[in-house]
Amino acid sequence: MALNDKKRHDIYNFYSENGFQHPTDEIVDKLNICHKTFFNRYGTKANSIEIAWEYWQQMCFQKWNSIMMNCNHSVEELTMTLYNIYSIRFDYPHYYKYTRDQRKYLNENSFFYSAIQRVLEKGKKCFHVYENLNNQTYITFVLNNMFLIDNEHHNKAEVLKYVLLPALTERGIELFMETPFA
Repeated sequence: MALNDKKRHDIYNFYSENGFQHPTDEIVDKLNICHKTFFNRYGTKANSIEIAWEYWQQMCFQKWNSIMMNCNHSVEELTMTLYNIYSIRFDYPHYYKYTRDQRKYLNENSFFYSAIQRVLEKGKKCFHVYENLNNQTYITFVLNNMFLIDNEHHNKAEVLKYVLLPALTERGIELFMETPFA
């Protein structure tokens, strides 16, 4: 049976506020439900984490899609996509850590992977991204850097420039230099 959005949102909120390391006793207390209800609703704790993570990805997708609609070109879309990925470490620290630790960002079905894939294809058609760029290799490079780079010693602009420039054509670099991240 599919969960309604309120139940998915409830478990998402719990993990967003408290992290993923709490025992089910604490979870059921905070959600004000009994153990039986928790297990009937979510199956297992691991399954509840997956439900919350999927819900979080859907929320990110909706938010980022609205941002992408206001971009002027593929380089701006790619820059904003990477900026949003960089920002989740601060905006959603528990989900960022879980995604990083489980290496879920490398799953081709993850929102992160598919969002970059989509923008790269658009950039290739506009000649902003090298046509012969191997998307799988490049996306792996980008996501490993976005999730694993030590953000204490690097600022957003440095990180974005480092991961973007290998993919951009001369015209793509010109467009990137017009962004606030250049």
